[in-house]
Amino acid sequence: MLRALQRVKAKYPDRMEIVKVESVPFDVYKKQMQSADVIIDQLYSYTPAMNALQAMSQGLVVVGGGEPENYAIIGETELRPIINVLPDEDDCYKKIEELVMHPEWLPRLKHESIEYIARHHDYVKVARQYEKVYESL
Repeated sequence: MLRALQRVKAKYPDRMEIVKVESVPFDVYKKQMQSADVIIDQLYSYTPAMNALQAMSQGLVVVGGGEPENYAIIGETELRPIINVLPDEDDCYKKIEELVMHPEWLPRLKHESIEYIARHHDYVKVARQYEKVYESL
């Protein structure tokens, strides 16, 4: 994914900035995340992992695992906030380039990210689901 990002950056140097984050404390990472519009996460995932969910809760757009099966499992028929990529450099390039060429998509995708978290990952809702399972045992 990094090579795809670098290719897009080379083609559109004034339209994006790449910030590669490695081995930093979580507080520093969260602060860096807050200054972003988009994060790249989990090339081989079918569903968003914790990093993506954290970003989405802050209204960031995620490029990563968002396969149709992910939405089917949770019964989501409206929201599609994740830019799903295949584990292929050219697909990553194409999807990132498309996002860079259409910055007007960002407000909708950011809103959908927040709504996705509210619908499917609200901590109270999830805790109540665990309660129901526990009580049914």
